Amino acid sequence: MTNMDLLHKVDMDIVKEVVRICDAHGLKYFMLGGTMLGAVRHGGFIPWDDDIDLGMPREDYEKFLEIAPQELPSHMKTVNYRTDRKFQYYITRVLDTDTKVIEERIGNENKYTNASIDIFPIDGTPNNKFKRKIYFFRVLYHRALMSLCYKDSIDRKRKRSFKEKVLLWVMERIPVNKLTTPYKQKCKIDKLLRSQKVEGSLYIGNIMGAYRTREIVPAEFYGEGKFYPFEDIELRGMADADAYLTFTYGDYMQLPPEDQRKTHFKILEIHGQTVAEE
Repeated sequence: MTNMDLLHKVDMDIVKEVVRICDAHGLKYFMLGGTMLGAVRHGGFIPWDDDIDLGMPREDYEKFLEIAPQELPSHMKTVNYRTDRKFQYYITRVLDTDTKVIEERIGNENKYTNASIDIFPIDGTPNNKFKRKIYFFRVLYHRALMSLCYKDSIDRKRKRSFKEKVLLWVMERIPVNKLTTPYKQKCKIDKLLRSQKVEGSLYIGNIMGAYRTREIVPAEFYGEGKFYPFEDIELRGMADADAYLTFTYGDYMQLPPEDQRKTHFKILEIHGQTVAEE
């Protein structure tokens, strides 16, 4: 098996456990981002992608965080900024602690983590267009401050607009670590996101995803969801996957250039066995 095959297998083992818990407790989840794209375009993983993104409506997300620690197998666990103040992200990861991987953008073998899948809360937004823009600005402002507390982990290879590049250049010259902490910024983000209910919102989604506001879409794109083949199982995705993927990616059936096909992790060890370099 290749490194990628091993990662895919571990990811599938995790997602099957997450789905089992959701089904047992009546919790709703949706495939998001590249996972939704992979299901439609490839019937599973995007070949060069090595993670899975799921979203849960806020109420189900919070219930999952309560239930999962007791119901996941002993070698899996949930982690987020509430359970570990040093955890880098706002979202939740479900880890397979029997694996050891490097997160490519962070770096070296001294900074390893475990194979995992990401769970995002799905939240609402203000229905008034002007208020929604202010809300986006506030969330993204705190997200930027949070990211700048981890300057060494900012993805330098990521394609950014000129405005983003200028903002990043300016913000990197501000001594953010003397002004705040990433934990404080995550708490502020959490308060803002929780203030917007999914029910009754015209636009919903996960602004903490890689595509930020492009992952906030009309609520009818989600609907009650629909099941799509994903590798050897079926996972719930958008009721209108075409509208969602077009909104987020544009011409989503067009494969990106090879130099833009990014991987996230490299597996080093699985179940006590070292994985040879490819």
